Amino acid sequence: MTELGRMTGSGHVTGPGRTTSAGGAAGPGAPPGAGDAPGRRPRLAPEQRRLRLGDVADRPLLSETTAAENPDHVYSRLRKRWGAVAPVDLEPGVPAWLVLGHAEVVAVMRDDRTFVKDPSTWRGHDDALLGAHSGLRPLISRAPQHTAIHQDGAEHMRLRAPIDDALEQVDEIRTAVVVRRLCTMLIQRFERRGRADLVAEYASAVPFLVMSELAGYDPEDAQRVQEIIQAIFQSGPDGRELRKELGGIIRAHIARSRQRPTQDIAGVLARHPAFQDDLERAQTLVALTSIASTSLLSWVAQTLTLVLTDERFSNRLRGGRLNIDDALDEVLWRSTPNPNMVPRYATRDVLLDDKLIEKGDAVVMSVHAANHDPAILPDDEWEEIGNRAHLSFGGGPHACPAPRLARVIARIAAETLVRRLHVSFDGDPAALEWAPSPWLRYPARLPVTFPVPRRTDEEGRSDHPDER
Repeated sequence: MTELGRMTGSGHVTGPGRTTSAGGAAGPGAPPGAGDAPGRRPRLAPEQRRLRLGDVADRPLLSETTAAENPDHVYSRLRKRWGAVAPVDLEPGVPAWLVLGHAEVVAVMRDDRTFVKDPSTWRGHDDALLGAHSGLRPLISRAPQHTAIHQDGAEHMRLRAPIDDALEQVDEIRTAVVVRRLCTMLIQRFERRGRADLVAEYASAVPFLVMSELAGYDPEDAQRVQEIIQAIFQSGPDGRELRKELGGIIRAHIARSRQRPTQDIAGVLARHPAFQDDLERAQTLVALTSIASTSLLSWVAQTLTLVLTDERFSNRLRGGRLNIDDALDEVLWRSTPNPNMVPRYATRDVLLDDKLIEKGDAVVMSVHAANHDPAILPDDEWEEIGNRAHLSFGGGPHACPAPRLARVIARIAAETLVRRLHVSFDGDPAALEWAPSPWLRYPARLPVTFPVPRRTDEEGRSDHPDER
């Protein structure tokens, strides 16, 4: 058994090169009284040290952290009971470790030798923990797709290089034009009704349409790909025929893109020499499109929710002095779009915050909890203004490849909506229901009302419904 980095079997990380014992005594280099300082992590009882997953019977479901009205309460309860690493269930009877501490999350992110992305290494496969219809099967597979998302080390670098090259050539100015055009098109579909669900009719559509255009899809193919991905998400392991159809569409698109002179995302992937075959290219394109679309869906939906339901933002919206970037940053800090990252798997026994992570255990990094770790939050909330040192874009080898591009898309999507329509939230913000995904946090619905915009045709006649 080994220990991870600076984490010891009897202590918790409190800062670089510093640990405190379970009894509260300060370790080397810590100032006097550091073990009892406010904001330090709770001391664990002796029976909680070197805890194994199998030792805990009452594990909460991971989805409780994302579906709760206030996730901070859930994370705080876990932190108070377990410290920086807590036992949870991904599904009933499917255990995993949830890493809550900022220092511990960073350590796991950076150590892709001890904590790998390859789900075939999960020991739950040998224990047959996944039922025949488990929604985790596409995510935790014995035979994962060969993409950078599921690989580490040299293979990850080989498969990540085409993604970085494809995204590097995306022009942000052109992308901004594309986003505005697509946002306007979507708004025009519902603006004459005076009401809309901004999740189903806007936030879920904008990212996929943008990514499809940047990838060079024909409109018909893009629409069918979106339909298939949504159907696969709902059907889970029963969507084999759908996945087969999706693979055929993507491989055909890759083949066509190789013949085109364009430098869109699919064109770069189609011609990139790092890939071994078109299957790798197709799987990479699907993964890139899907992950970017779902993450942006959550970011845009949560930003609009904050703007419409939080008085700090809604008052500024009505006053015409809203800064969308403030709302975007607050979501990244306070309610990150990807609150829990998909599991990694331990390649060896390792101690992490007095918990024994055994070889093959699933380890989930809670970015939301890490961003809210009392050990790193300043006492004065004004010190956070303009601070973008959050972990919402990840870190280490698997960090988000295009945070700037993501911000361009999210900012324009939110800004276009609130500047074009005078929207008001239709309902009680406290009654918002959140999507049941354990990996993403966004409202299941975001109902709004707004005055129907007044228009005139080319001859100058009024087209406002109240004046007909």
